[in-house]
Amino acid sequence: MPKLDRSDFKYNAKVFEKTCLWCGTIFFASRSTAKYCCGTCRGYANQAKQSEEAVPYDETEKMISALLSENAYLKGQLQRYVTENEELRKQIQPLTKNK
Repeated sequence: MPKLDRSDFKYNAKVFEKTCLWCGTIFFASRSTAKYCCGTCRGYANQAKQSEEAVPYDETEKMISALLSENAYLKGQLQRYVTENEELRKQIQPLTKNK
């Protein structure tokens, strides 16, 4: 799974913002030489290179794949914010009862 968020790394890690050469997704990599966001894209690129096909599937499917990756990332972010919100409500609740 591609790392779409900088917070997936340690705070002092050297991280490179890259664009996948296959699907066009922007991702974060720990290596400066990374070319693809995940093994799936790397595999498709390798297949295309071996069979000398420009693209094994059309642009619409690549866009759908990129949008699904972005959707999964946003769902994770939303869940994280909901959890943080619940924790903050629990912390604030005793303070509001005292007033």
